[in-house]
Parts: sequence; C-alpha cells; structure tokens
Amino acid sequence: MPIETTKPALPIARHHRRFRRKGAEDGAIAIMTPFVILIMLGMFGMALDLSRSYNRKAELQTAVDAAALIAAVALDGTPEGIDKAVAEAGATAEYSTFSYSTDGVTWSNDAIKFGTDADGGSGGWMDAATAKGRASQIFFARVDTSALDAKHGKVSNFFIPVLSSALAESHVTASAVAGRDALNVLPLAICANSTTSAASLPSGELVEYGFRRGVSYNLMNLNPNGRLPENFLINPVAPPGTLGTTMKDRMDVVGPFICTGKMAIPTLRGGVTVERGFPIDPLYVQLNSRFGTVAACQSSTAPADPVVKSFDLAGATWMKYKPDNLSANALAAPDPLLTVAEKPSDATKTAYGPLWSYAKAAKYSDYVAHGGVEPVTGYLTFAATDWGLVYNPGQPVAQSYPSTTPYQAAGGSSSYKSYRNTRVLNVPLLSCPVSSDEISTATVLGIAKFFMTVPASSSSLYAEFAGMNTETVLGGNARLYR
Repeated sequence: MPIETTKPALPIARHHRRFRRKGAEDGAIAIMTPFVILIMLGMFGMALDLSRSYNRKAELQTAVDAAALIAAVALDGTPEGIDKAVAEAGATAEYSTFSYSTDGVTWSNDAIKFGTDADGGSGGWMDAATAKGRASQIFFARVDTSALDAKHGKVSNFFIPVLSSALAESHVTASAVAGRDALNVLPLAICANSTTSAASLPSGELVEYGFRRGVSYNLMNLNPNGRLPENFLINPVAPPGTLGTTMKDRMDVVGPFICTGKMAIPTLRGGVTVERGFPIDPLYVQLNSRFGTVAACQSSTAPADPVVKSFDLAGATWMKYKPDNLSANALAAPDPLLTVAEKPSDATKTAYGPLWSYAKAAKYSDYVAHGGVEPVTGYLTFAATDWGLVYNPGQPVAQSYPSTTPYQAAGGSSSYKSYRNTRVLNVPLLSCPVSSDEISTATVLGIAKFFMTVPASSSSLYAEFAGMNTETVLGGNARLYR
C-alpha cells in the first residue's frame, strides 16, 4: 500500500521572518508615497507653469504675425509707405490681447524694423527713419516684442519657484518677418509713347504717357522711336536693380506668370531685367486663358473673365462706320510706329479701331482736380455724343452706344479692377530707347492697364488702353517668412 507522506511544518522562526519582510516592504511604500506624490505634484505644477509660458508665447506670436503682415502690405517702395506700415502695424498690434485676453498690447514703434530681404539684407534691420532713405528697396518688415514693455513677456510662475526662487518669473518674446513676394503685373513691357505722365489734347482729353483711353493698340507693333516694333520680356524672378539671366529658353518658367499676370518680385523700382522681343508665339495661349481657354493654365490660378465676348470688327456694332482694323491705324513711314491716335491729323472716321469697348475717354481737368490720383469711380469721362469733338478730324460716330461700356453691358464689372477683370493686363511702360544688349535693365515709368479686346494670336496682342495703375494697388500678397 502507498506510503502516506506529510508536508513538514515550517519552523516558527522561518514563518516570523516572512512576516517581518512583508511588514518592512509595506513600511517602505508608506514612506516613499509622500515623496512620489510631491514629485508628481511638482511635475504637474511645472507643466502648468510651462503651459502658461507657451500660451503667452502663442498670444504674442499671433500679435506680431498680424502686425508684420499688415506692415508688409503697406510697403510700396515710398517713404509714405513706410510711415503707413508703422502706423498700421501699431494699430493692428493694439487690437491684440494677451494674458488670456485680460491685457492689451501696448505698442512702441521701436518694435518694428525694415529690411531689403527676409534676413534684413546688406544694411541689416533698419528703423523707419533709416529705411526711408532706401524706401525703393524696402519690402520686408520685422516685428519683435522684445522692444515692447517687459510686461508683455513676463509670466509669474506658481510652482517652479519651489525648486529655486530664481525661477519665480519666465520671460518670453515673439518675432515675425513678413514681406511682399509678388506683384500683379504681367512680365510683358512696351515703350511708353511719351515720357510725360499726363497731358491734355485741345479737346480737353487726358493722355497718359502718350496713350489715349478707349483707343485700342496692337502691343506687338509699337515703337515711339523707330519703325521696328519694340516689346520686351521681363525676367519675372530677377530682383529689381539686378541683371538677371535669360528667360527666353525657359517658357516653362515664364508661362505660369503669363497665366496669372503676376511676377515674383516685390517692385519694379530700381530697374527690371528685360530681353528685347516678347515671345508672343509660344505665350499667346496663356494670354488667352482670360477668354476661358485654360489648356495651358490652371483654371484656379488663371480664371477666365466673366465676359469672354470678343469686341472685334463685326462686334463693334456701337460704331456707325466699321473700323479698318482691330486697333488704331499705324502711321506711315517715315513716322515712328505710332498710331493716328497720337497724330490725329492723319485720322479718318474708320481709322481708330473699335472705340470705348471697355473704357471711355477721360477729362484732363478731372485728373488735375484729383492731383493725378484716380478715384475708385474713375475720372469724369466724355459722352458718346462728344466723339466728333474728341476724335476730330476723323469723326467716327457712335450709334446705339450703351449707357455703360459694351464690356459692362455684356456683364462685366463696373469697377476697373484687375482682380475682377482678368482681361485687363497690367503692362509696364519703359523709358525708351532701351540698351541694345541681349539682356539689360530698363526703367519703368508706370504701369498701364490694357484691356484685351480679342484673343491674342501668335503675332498680335490687341488691347484697349484703360488708364494707369500703381504698385500700391497691384502689390501681391504679403506672406510670413518666419
């Protein structure tokens, strides 16, 4: 039969040792618990203090971002633009709050500096007074809260001082740099027909740089100094005042700028890089994106104009006599490549091309009355019944002319604004003659508005002069750099 075995009882001493060990462990945990709790509370307190500092940093960053952006938008290459940037940055900053919206920013002009690029440029970051001396190159603003009252960055800590009294306060700052990165101007330039910014014809009509509002021109067939056409491709990425590289073999780069009507430079002041002979043949398709042909462009960045109707010879029904051409007739040799609009004595009643399809002739007296600054509603214009006076001796006759212009009557905007009227091309007018070098720099006298009356072709670009624009209006979006 099996032998029954029994488990020997533990000795009493051994049993007592096990009990003492368990009791000792329980005691150690009890002793450590308060320290663990203190450490956890300390870490929690540090997290709270640090989060308040991070929040203050975020509040100040929001304020300086907004102030820098609004300042960059105001910079237009003039001393007045710098003054405006300072004022608007201050007003924007003072709308900002911090300390959980319990306190407002107190502005100081010392907090804003200006530079020629996102790193300040060769002259470093300058105060407003210094920047005005280089205003034509200043398109970047830097706002830094370290120049404001210390209260903006001071955060009182509640828990961290337990570790050291030196940690009773934290001090945070924020800075932002913003600048213009584009200009809503087409990288196509032509010669100004005249270096005079504004003049009056005997009829009292305003003429700007030799161009007459409401008159169409072939921008590919003009030259006030000779019989060979003069037109230019502007390097859309070369900084102003520098001699950039050739772009004629980089249509993949130029094409998108033609689509959008923009250049990746902040100003035209200081000179632009040009190459003689705008390559209309490979680029006319991009120009025609304004008429809804978007095969060469992205419709999101080059939207068609709300009115894609062509104002051609057959469509100029508001004119009694059918025009000879889509633009004013060119003068005969030996005259330069000007038109009868510049020398009316050679005009006939059919020589002016389709008139007033987008803009009406304006009155010089109103230009003077406004100091050369065109109001939003435009200068006072002539009536269609004045054509015999304005276009004498050619005397084209308006019949059934709409109360607005044919473009507006077809559904266009009543405001001549480039971002609403994509058929309006903002074209730089150069001081000519330009150097005969293959690549050179040229001086821009002004920015003309030309309305595309019909789609461009591989050799022509017909457009009606609609007045002048400014860099202040055409400045591209400002963006934050850091």
